[in-house]
Amino acid sequence: MGEEKRAYDEWMRLYTCDDPYWKVPSRYMDWSRVGGQEKKLEKFDRLYPGCVDDLFDGLPTYYGVLCVSKNDSREAIEKAYERKKKCSVYPDDVIERAYEMLSDKKKRSAYNEIISTFQKVLMGFTAIDKREIAEDHDEWLEREKKRATMEYIMENHGAWLYLFSRGAPTFYELLGVNRAKQKKGKVRSKKKNVDPRLVEEICRILNNPQLRFEYDFMIDELSKIFAESPFVNELSQHLRGLGAVSRRKKTFLKGKDAAYLMVLKYYDYLERYEEIKTKYREWWEYTGNKTFYDVLNLDVASIPSDRREAEDVIRNAYKEKKRTEEINLAYSVLKNSRLRKDYNWLLKHEKWLKVMHELDIEEVDDAQINEVMEMADKCCAGNC
Repeated sequence: MGEEKRAYDEWMRLYTCDDPYWKVPSRYMDWSRVGGQEKKLEKFDRLYPGCVDDLFDGLPTYYGVLCVSKNDSREAIEKAYERKKKCSVYPDDVIERAYEMLSDKKKRSAYNEIISTFQKVLMGFTAIDKREIAEDHDEWLEREKKRATMEYIMENHGAWLYLFSRGAPTFYELLGVNRAKQKKGKVRSKKKNVDPRLVEEICRILNNPQLRFEYDFMIDELSKIFAESPFVNELSQHLRGLGAVSRRKKTFLKGKDAAYLMVLKYYDYLERYEEIKTKYREWWEYTGNKTFYDVLNLDVASIPSDRREAEDVIRNAYKEKKRTEEINLAYSVLKNSRLRKDYNWLLKHEKWLKVMHELDIEEVDDAQINEVMEMADKCCAGNC
């Protein structure tokens, strides 16, 4: 199994699951024999509003909603709840009820009985009614898998989303490949005039089964969004500012291979640069000739890799300094391992990222793009 497949499967295990506790009984029982169970379910409905209705609406059990088991700890349920609040097609009130019922031992026990009673009541339903509930249930699970897959792509392939949402040619269009006919075998460019570096990068993606699955899924789902399909319109709300439907230009980066390649290779760097630039505006005065390390008279190469040892070195340097706003700022950044990591990354890449960030990729010529990409390649290889 490749690294890309492992990463995807791990993500999906956290956000999607089958629903082993939800079953539609095949056995039929006369309603006269089920009536007692129905009254029991009505009592549960009064005690725990919404729980019974969710099951009849075809929603997964709350274990399926949160992707937890009956034996999971409260801590595991809390973590699952936090994940689902960020990424799920299930309504907010359903996620809240799932957490409320499963995080409390007494309520969890009652919910297990609700599931059991629900399945007994279903025995009195006709085959058609059972099938309708089962189909609703399967549709919820399928929508959740699609939502989780799109979220994974958004987290890991921002460049793809950016290019497609702006109307740039697809990978297949760039290579002159008919996607429908390219079912088996390696993808190769059918065009002679495409930048070989871009061909190599696109073929690396499309000839990786997992990456190709993710790319194909993205263009299929986003094509539906841009066609204003109600079924997937919810995904358009999560494109993170990549451009509204009305902003798509089918000529975006057409014939500009170097610019297209730059986006593919360095989009994540540019996104992180923009995030740091926006979040820590006070850092920019200290990314050139004068750094926070200079302020504390520290040599960045002398900082130990061990977190605690590094904090000791930085703290000792700070103790020797007279407290000023500048000294305090430098110390507050460098003593924090997470902030120090971001700051060190910025120091390493700021020179070429600043140039690349200021480029108008629709207007700049290939020579300028190639020049800044050469700077970036050297820096990323550790030769800044």
